[in-house]
Amino acid sequence: MPEPTNVPLSPSSDTHARTTPKILAPFFWIAAHAPTVASACRPLAARVVPLVSASVRRGTRFNAARIFGRRLDAREQAAFTRGVVSSFYRFIVDVAQTCRGTRDDLLARVAHVEGEPGYRAARSGQRGAVLVTAHMGSFEAGLGALSRVERRIHVVFKRDASGPFESMRSRLRRTLGVCEVPIDDGLSSWLSLRDALLSDEVVVMQADRAFPGQRSEVVPFLHGHLRIPTGPARLARMTGSPIIPVFTVREPSGGFAVYLHPPISADASHSPSELPDPAILLIARAIESMVAKYPDQWLALVPVFEEDAKRA
Repeated sequence: MPEPTNVPLSPSSDTHARTTPKILAPFFWIAAHAPTVASACRPLAARVVPLVSASVRRGTRFNAARIFGRRLDAREQAAFTRGVVSSFYRFIVDVAQTCRGTRDDLLARVAHVEGEPGYRAARSGQRGAVLVTAHMGSFEAGLGALSRVERRIHVVFKRDASGPFESMRSRLRRTLGVCEVPIDDGLSSWLSLRDALLSDEVVVMQADRAFPGQRSEVVPFLHGHLRIPTGPARLARMTGSPIIPVFTVREPSGGFAVYLHPPISADASHSPSELPDPAILLIARAIESMVAKYPDQWLALVPVFEEDAKRA
């Protein structure tokens, strides 16, 4: 049965709308029109946004407690919040700057790719692949690296509430030759993804957030629980495709590292009534390992753990 992605969503329930406070709207505009200026403003934004936005302070405080398993002291918390805001801001600026360049410009910033032999082995079955990722580092840099080895990439996304940011992101994906598949389009999007996988193409899906109304499963995650969308596992079972976690993080040098995790097999005999879903648990473990290693690169500015969901 197809994933019910055509559930009406208000702008306030959009993933970015829920994770991006309005305080960042001016920076989206600056990044779109003057990316060099926006880049220079990053240190200021990293300090000012936490000072003036109670929602950012509250959201990162709740998330930090679930990530680290303890409440951070005031100095640790301030540093963590600045780090998350800085990572989010750098992501915005990266999109703005790279959408004006070429695919080669973006690839030049990918310092190394880990796990490529295993990835190629998993793709040798020619059954396509469902690539799952998280809101970390620079997602588009990972797409650039994948475009070296994949003839066709389909990205499932929710249209952003910020017009300037959405325009920049779409332009960058066109530069990379990536096909956008808006989740807003409902059943037709789901069927196109199935057909792409059956044609040995790859589908990329964010797996660390679930939209209201989207089928999902709550699973243990670090020191709390996270709601993981079940769409990737359902697609994989429908087509016989492997699930491959892919993450892109920023290195201290400013370049990017792409991590390709071992493939996950979604057992076709699994019943939806049997919880927890082993494939969903393995997806969560892959994301968990990256968040634990790069906590301030997880782009979460409001409470994302299930225990704190009402506070979002």
